[in-house]
Amino acid sequence: MFSSNFVSRGKEYATFVKFVPAPYFRKTFYLERIKGNEKIIISGLGFYRFWVNGKEITKGLLSPYISNPDDIIYYDEYDVSSYLVKGKNVFAFMLGNGFLNNPGGKVWHFDKARFRSAPKLAFSFEIDNKTIFEADESIKSATSPLLFDDYRAGEYYDARKEIKNWNQVDFDDSSWDNAIKVDAPLGEARLVKANPIAKLEEIKPIEIRKVGLGYLYVFPINLCGIFRLKINTKKGKRISIDFGERLLEGDLDMTNISFGAKTPKDFIQHLEYIASGEENETYEPSFSYYGFGYAKVNGIEDNEATLDLLTMIRIRSNYKKVGSFSCSNKTINRLEEMAINSMDSNIVYFPTDCPHREKNGWTGDIALSTDYLCYHANLSLDLKEWLNNVRKAQTKGGVLPGIIPTTGWGFAWGNGPAWDEALTNAVFFSYQYEGDESIVLENEEAMIRYLKYSKTRLDKDGLASYGLGDWCETKRISGDYQTDLRITDTLSLIEICSNESKLFNRLNRNKSKQFVDEYRDQLVTSFRKFFIKDKRFKKEYMTQTALAMAMEIGVVNEDEIDNFYEDLINLIHQNNDHFQVGVLGARRLFRVLAKKDINLALKLMIQDSYPSFGYWEKMGLTALPEEFQMEFEMKKDGSIEPKNPNDRPDISSLNHHFWGDFTMVFIRYIAGLNINDNLDDSVFIDPIFPEEVSFAKAEREFKGEKVGVKWFKENGKYVVEYLKTRKIKVNVVEKCNVIYKEVESLE
Repeated sequence: MFSSNFVSRGKEYATFVKFVPAPYFRKTFYLERIKGNEKIIISGLGFYRFWVNGKEITKGLLSPYISNPDDIIYYDEYDVSSYLVKGKNVFAFMLGNGFLNNPGGKVWHFDKARFRSAPKLAFSFEIDNKTIFEADESIKSATSPLLFDDYRAGEYYDARKEIKNWNQVDFDDSSWDNAIKVDAPLGEARLVKANPIAKLEEIKPIEIRKVGLGYLYVFPINLCGIFRLKINTKKGKRISIDFGERLLEGDLDMTNISFGAKTPKDFIQHLEYIASGEENETYEPSFSYYGFGYAKVNGIEDNEATLDLLTMIRIRSNYKKVGSFSCSNKTINRLEEMAINSMDSNIVYFPTDCPHREKNGWTGDIALSTDYLCYHANLSLDLKEWLNNVRKAQTKGGVLPGIIPTTGWGFAWGNGPAWDEALTNAVFFSYQYEGDESIVLENEEAMIRYLKYSKTRLDKDGLASYGLGDWCETKRISGDYQTDLRITDTLSLIEICSNESKLFNRLNRNKSKQFVDEYRDQLVTSFRKFFIKDKRFKKEYMTQTALAMAMEIGVVNEDEIDNFYEDLINLIHQNNDHFQVGVLGARRLFRVLAKKDINLALKLMIQDSYPSFGYWEKMGLTALPEEFQMEFEMKKDGSIEPKNPNDRPDISSLNHHFWGDFTMVFIRYIAGLNINDNLDDSVFIDPIFPEEVSFAKAEREFKGEKVGVKWFKENGKYVVEYLKTRKIKVNVVEKCNVIYKEVESLE
């Protein structure tokens, strides 16, 4: 049973100007025998590490789960029977600040959190489901060598202060202090069901450069991870490492992941390490993680700057990869890889916006990416857990903040219908690809409550206009959105209603379906009355985003489609055959084009001139950037600099996932694999054959089976092979002069 009896080492918590080391805790106890039903229930806030008799068994990094503890207090359960012995035993813990004390999150007011405090520990030890003891003042505590930790800012570690064997049974803790009892957070206690954070592959640097007084370590990829420091050096040697994702004039540049005066420079993806002087000493962060492709090491000698000094370790939630795509076009394959890397870099329990600067659960990022994220990975556990936090964050009146979890920031700015669509999309696409009805039923009331709130925000014309719009529009530096906010907001609400209607129809939630259908009809009527005239979009409001969203979301009548498409093509030609959209427009534009002209859609996506995704690939990027802020070039030394010297050089994040929906054009239209679009457990095979592609393949696990399609050219004809299934209905859209084959394997 979860115990709300929390203890701390003290009441002081760390700040940027006053360090409070991470605490150690020990609980020694005796057992007459091992029954085989021993377990411990732990809540270590913000993060914890856990040892039994000297062996660490923490289920993953950054445990338990990142949350606002006044909403939800997360805990983990461990079966410890196999780690215990007859006689004397010890439980040992180390705590980090995590979300509980988050000085690196000032921009979003985490520094003002009501719950901010020193790290807290609660646990109960049970045998046969009976509580034997809980955390209390008898627990022994001491300071650790981890002098400062913040999961955004980094860590300061003094290896000279290490306490040998502190987590072992026979360690003498008589000189340690007793823990103090403290108040528990206010949240609901919940067992973590999301996937843990796992260490994945290790990656060595490919180059070391002497830059100034330091050494620049160059890695082959920009990703989310931690590192391993391994060194032989003298005692007291101070080593500092900064982690970033770009270079400027050949040196590490961190301006794109900083927030100016809000966070001191030395607390941005940083490590300070003081060596113990022991042979082969190693260090890995305990309570922080980084987004980086470069590391700048200061404080070491020439002979110490070896490839073995620093190892990159990829981390992410330990979800299962279930979907794939490949084709004959190298640029398309590279873009697919970049999107997957950005996905892997940004699912740390929940989808975050970036792995370095923010690490926030921005709702807009999730809303835009859920289709491609859920196709490539089984995220049902992770999204269900995040949705628990969404419902807690939602106000009684239905308002959703722009970031979740939050302490209250993001209700007045950073949200709006396009961002708030995250609630519906997380439910819709999780259900579409995994089929768990509970995710719909658990969130039905919250989805309806949000729509009822949105009705109160409609203007006199019956349109929505609040929050954020077509974010990160190409070539937009400042000022208003190119596309009227009333367009993107109202169409987003219409899409919410449409997707919820499909869900409620599938689950026979008739009352909810009636509400969303009536609301959708109302919004469509208002939208068409204001923006459409004489079977065309009004010229003064016409943008690529407006036209694409209107067509894709379904507010355009059949007899108007050709007009809308003609106007869209004209805008594209006027922009020298390039797209000019933000993230909202991009999610629809390429799908609209693919249905009519797959070659034009691909051209806009993969051409190597700015702006395009192919331009990013040409520049050598390994993840998806945040925006098309400016045209830049990649120097031979890896520096990213503006092509026009008059442009500002502050390129934003180089690892965001919210552009990645373009991969669904590859999967749905090029490969032709469409899974459960109608929520009827069916698959449609309908490839389109572009000029730039001679082979394509897509596969995914669905409902306990593998579904997939592969096509190629043979003797001047296209051959389409699709997987034979036992229970899943596969619908093949046949075309003339195409050979179709049902096969057992796509090898």
